[in-house]
Amino acid sequence: MYRILSALIVSIIFILPFVNFDSYYNDTEIRLGMSGPFSGSLHTIADELMLGINAYFNNINEQGGVYGRTFKVITKDDKYEPKITAENAEELIKKDKVFAFLGFIGTPTSRVALPIAIKYKTPYIGAFTGAEFLRELPRNPFVLNGRTSYRKEIEALVNYFVDKEKYTNIAVFYQNDSYGRSGLKGVKEALSKRNMSLVAEASYKRNTLSVGHALYEISQSNAQVVIMVGATKPTAEFIKRARQNPKLKNIHYGAISFIGSSMLLNALDKHVENIVFSQVVPSPWGGLSSEVNLYRKLMDKYYPNREYSYVSLEGFFIAKMTTELFKRVGPHFTKEDYIDQMRFLYREIKNNQDVDESRRVCKCLNNVYLTTYSDGIFWDVDEEDN
Repeated sequence: MYRILSALIVSIIFILPFVNFDSYYNDTEIRLGMSGPFSGSLHTIADELMLGINAYFNNINEQGGVYGRTFKVITKDDKYEPKITAENAEELIKKDKVFAFLGFIGTPTSRVALPIAIKYKTPYIGAFTGAEFLRELPRNPFVLNGRTSYRKEIEALVNYFVDKEKYTNIAVFYQNDSYGRSGLKGVKEALSKRNMSLVAEASYKRNTLSVGHALYEISQSNAQVVIMVGATKPTAEFIKRARQNPKLKNIHYGAISFIGSSMLLNALDKHVENIVFSQVVPSPWGGLSSEVNLYRKLMDKYYPNREYSYVSLEGFFIAKMTTELFKRVGPHFTKEDYIDQMRFLYREIKNNQDVDESRRVCKCLNNVYLTTYSDGIFWDVDEEDN
């Protein structure tokens, strides 16, 4: 590991003199690069995220862009495989000449993409992951997150099930990679604060539906609640099979946002009783903020046949946040100017600071919302209790 880090540092030092970090951005088009699972079991998440991104950028482009520059998002399919993500990231920089990476999807994929972004001094904005390595202090100047961390999501779920509902036997179903293991660690930490430990932990291999062993492991425990840290289809497969198991049919589930609540809803044919979903954006249906109202207006305009979703709303916020950065740097800017503005905007989001309405980025981006689904509606858990 030391040799790898040393080699990376040497390569960065070598390439710095050749990076036009301080040159002004003169292109008339702002090219942003996104790598995501546009095929395979997670394609719906990638598609939904792009709906929200495109809805916002389409509107900005129709108004003449930002200081005359229009937005173009160049997408590449990585099938949720890190090796392909790394190849895509290199190509987006070297061939497509993107200014920044936008909305990369996943923890294992971001783990390989971030060093490439750092190497080529490319901003890494709005990744669809709550991974802690993107949030470590001191803050990485090339990273700007558009959502809160998985750790906060998991803390909110544990608080609900343990502190509020008084369940004592908690298990974890997780994807056996950096994403799932970080979630597993988060649950253990949340329980440890309460002098508790897991009654079971079980995993499956990424990009598979091989959940049989995990099902068996958890069925041998006395779990009352399973925290789900996986992808949509294997999570749905686990729940379907668990409901057929006499030992597990009445169990409760806590699903973190990466699973995709609307996608899981469809995968389970809307049978999502006993599931609490953590969300990182407010309701796209019931939100009263001007930002959410604009999201609905633009979705109705550009995608009238598509349903609202938490994922597309997150994409909308990512695009809005990115646009705001380009507005703040003005018509003449360097990449260093842009990265400085990322730092300022990070502080505003983190501290929930009030800014002028025309420059506002949703203050919801550091929050967690717990929801359930019934009667055709996602409800806030507090509303459901009432």
